[in-house]
Amino acid sequence: MNISRHASKLAGLWRPKGREGLPERLGPKHLSELVWWEERLHDRVAWYKGERAMYGQPPPTEEEKQVRATIEASAGVTTVAVSLNRYPEALKIPRDHFAGKTILDLGCGPYPLSIAFEDCHIIGLDPLIHEYETAGFPLSEFADRVTFVRGFAEDMPFSSQSFDAVISVNAIDHVDNFASAAREISRVLKKNGVLRMQVHYHAPTKLEPNALDDDKILEHLGHLGIKKVSEEVPSIPARGPDSIPTVAPGERFVVWANDATSA
Repeated sequence: MNISRHASKLAGLWRPKGREGLPERLGPKHLSELVWWEERLHDRVAWYKGERAMYGQPPPTEEEKQVRATIEASAGVTTVAVSLNRYPEALKIPRDHFAGKTILDLGCGPYPLSIAFEDCHIIGLDPLIHEYETAGFPLSEFADRVTFVRGFAEDMPFSSQSFDAVISVNAIDHVDNFASAAREISRVLKKNGVLRMQVHYHAPTKLEPNALDDDKILEHLGHLGIKKVSEEVPSIPARGPDSIPTVAPGERFVVWANDATSA
């Protein structure tokens, strides 16, 4: 089953694609990100088997393990099941915060942790959706909650004012062009819609090329009324399961939102 085509039932969301000068195909950074995710899938299988921890998370107990047709699918579904607190905690909101809304999870990755949010319609956007499926990530297991769409943050394949809310967790620093992504967020968000993002502040890296800070966030998204909700030093490795848990000067996880509610 091609999960991204499941989105065709969402009449009214789509717009013509491929504006001149914006990405239509994967570049070297995207392919490097795919390699990183394929390595993490191998690590997750070892975690599922009890052979290692991941990001300080011990292997699942027998009671926690979910069993599917392949070991990769079993590891993936288990990963999501034991990690559902991550998005609500990262965004500082309760699980019913988006009840009744259609939300866009920008840079959703292959593990749709946005399913922690209850009674809402979730669209997950990521440029590597097809590649995740080919690599063995079990996206089809979550098709009852998430519609996965292959696309770029700089040129989203959605009509204007499509979403009640846009969320992003430790992902917006991965985009190729933050200014273009910010314009697209503004375009697809409904009038008075909710924007909530956990933004990783750090020096540029190959896979995370944007060195974001308060000034850049406010320059490009301040017109949406966002305010800083929290600012925290990372408490776990931010870039990989075996990262040395040191924090660079200025490295922070910062939550921005244009609604006042917090958990």
